[in-house]
Amino acid sequence: MKKTVVFALILTLLVALLSGCSSSKTDNATEPNQGQNQEQTNKPGDDANVGSGEKIVINYVNWNLGTEAENNIERKMIAAFEEAHPNIDIQLDESFDYSKYGDSLAAAAAAGKLPDVMMLPNIPFGLTNEWLLNLETIAASDPEWANIPKALENATHYGSGIYAVPAGMFFQGYFINQDLFEQANLPELNYSPTWDEFLSAVKTLNNPSEDVLGLSEAVQIPDWYPASVNSKLGWFTWDGQQYHLNDPVFIEGVNKAKEIMQGKYTFDSLSEDEKAKYNATWHGDVWNQGKVAVRWEGTWATKDFSNLNFKSKFIGIPGGKFILIGDFIGISKSTEHQQEAYEFAKYMTFGKDGILKRMELNTDGSYTSLPMTTDQSILDQYFANGGYEGLKEAYDNIDNAILEGVKFIPGVVRSRWEAPTGVKVGDKENANLGDLILDSIKGGTKIEDYAEQINKLANDEYKAAADAISALTQ
Repeated sequence: MKKTVVFALILTLLVALLSGCSSSKTDNATEPNQGQNQEQTNKPGDDANVGSGEKIVINYVNWNLGTEAENNIERKMIAAFEEAHPNIDIQLDESFDYSKYGDSLAAAAAAGKLPDVMMLPNIPFGLTNEWLLNLETIAASDPEWANIPKALENATHYGSGIYAVPAGMFFQGYFINQDLFEQANLPELNYSPTWDEFLSAVKTLNNPSEDVLGLSEAVQIPDWYPASVNSKLGWFTWDGQQYHLNDPVFIEGVNKAKEIMQGKYTFDSLSEDEKAKYNATWHGDVWNQGKVAVRWEGTWATKDFSNLNFKSKFIGIPGGKFILIGDFIGISKSTEHQQEAYEFAKYMTFGKDGILKRMELNTDGSYTSLPMTTDQSILDQYFANGGYEGLKEAYDNIDNAILEGVKFIPGVVRSRWEAPTGVKVGDKENANLGDLILDSIKGGTKIEDYAEQINKLANDEYKAAADAISALTQ
């Protein structure tokens, strides 16, 4: 009888135990919040996602994807990410109209189909449309975020949040034709020469009898010159809060550009008859002929420059600086997979694993962005074979870079170029800001006469755009 009682007790306990296990599984399966939390906290590759047999889908658009048949490096990077993350499927919209990129994004958003991850024409575009996820919490938990060069990372901050992932980094400044320096028996300009050294080289190497131009163009000088002599100023005098177009250094920059134009040291300062002897439509053609001593360009051109029949190198700009240009990716705040979308964006851009994979795949030099990291082990590997001359020295001085404002300053297109000034320039009764500055460089107007006016105009345009974004990012 004792044996019967003991057996009954054991049987009762076993039934209770099995019932509890079954109840636990049923409760978990029927609690949607718990399932959603798990989806958001599990990182790509976690067993929980893989074991379910269901793939997480991340929709992605970018203008650099080429076609499926081309299978360029971007598509190879996507395939590499999917191989490393078998639980994630990156879907591309092959019907997306990249010729009207902004309109296509807006149409997708209106249809409730905004991609999870998207290249941004500029960050304010995504912010004013209220598309972008605040990445501050995700970035704070990622140690690799701190490796992004600070000048580039700063551009992602608006209000109290982070709203973009740096997606490309290019250097812009001057390149020199080393052969022309050698033929003239002149010492080459080193990285970031003084203004006097720079100007002397331009004037000395300009040789009309040999059809050699000292400089490709001068119109960019007012954008970078003020920051090269005043560390408190940035691109086009913007200091992070306002423009300073009434500052003497901006006026000086315009007048230095005017001096070069009036000296006919650039292609666009020549008459049509003078241009005809080059059989060229623009200064780039003249450079390719080996007839320009100093050229303004970005590092996206280094692959082509390496294939020319003369030696060249990058020297940045005077004042110990160069221009830093960034591309940026946004993550939709409507995405259901925030962490996975971030991990994908990171892999394609600044993440160590992705950078190393990109270096491995970039056998033809088609990808010209520099690695967006301060991780010395990656940089040592990247520059192990030297690379294009001058870029390592520039990278070593990246903390002094001037970040171009086109991709991140609110209202920049109007505050730099398009805002009407009310000033008559040539046959334009109401010339825009860009036209007025260009006319001053060409000697048609005096920038001193309009400095206060254009400074107020630029700042009014900036403030209106910045205030609209600030209301959305606090």
